[in-house]
Amino acid sequence: MSLDSEQVAYHEANTLTPEEYQRFLIEIEKIPTRRSPISGKTTRLCIEFMEDTGLRVTETIHVKKKDCDFDTRILLVTHPKVETKCKCSRWKNKNDYSNAKVLEYADPKCTICYGKGKWKKPQRTTFTPRIYKALREYCDTLEDDQLLFPVSRQSLWNWTKEAGYRANIKIFQQKKDRHIKGMFVHFFRELCSKRVKMDSKDEPYRDELVQCKRRDSYDIMADRYTKIDINYLLNWEAKTYKV
Repeated sequence: MSLDSEQVAYHEANTLTPEEYQRFLIEIEKIPTRRSPISGKTTRLCIEFMEDTGLRVTETIHVKKKDCDFDTRILLVTHPKVETKCKCSRWKNKNDYSNAKVLEYADPKCTICYGKGKWKKPQRTTFTPRIYKALREYCDTLEDDQLLFPVSRQSLWNWTKEAGYRANIKIFQQKKDRHIKGMFVHFFRELCSKRVKMDSKDEPYRDELVQCKRRDSYDIMADRYTKIDINYLLNWEAKTYKV
């Protein structure tokens, strides 16, 4: 016996419709109060920015105006999730039974990792013509060193949840370790991935485009030989998202 739509209170997040997404954007623009560090219009742009670039929320709140190159549409991600081993460091096997490494030495005077052995090496992705105009107009009001979205991660989480509730979006997602109901900020990175994959359905390097956009690492050597660089991604977005 199958359940009809009225019996199912929540649907899987993958099935979020364009209409639901637009309802959500309208509602999140209403959320911030006068005491909030950013306006409702800026909050909406922040969400559209995450969906367009595929950035995580922590990466997004560290973006400054100077990180956005409007001549090339290249975005510098200065606070990526993944840390990189510093050249000043030396590592050794943790034990004889695995390939896990532990720090053996790092220069305490190093100005890159400051003796930690790892650092957040900046990465690059793109922003598309879809948000170019709105992002450019907003950045014109900022100084080069100003954050685009000077708001906390927790505030964005709270606002996203509340806007989803107001928009009556009943979605869920089952993760490996937890069950999430309602809207959630990392969902926009997933929306970006799905949009790129759907819009590139006729592309021979479809999966590689998604990897490049998300800045994913490559697990096997064959992936490295078929790697798509950021120039290919820029050209594809320019053709796909003409405005």
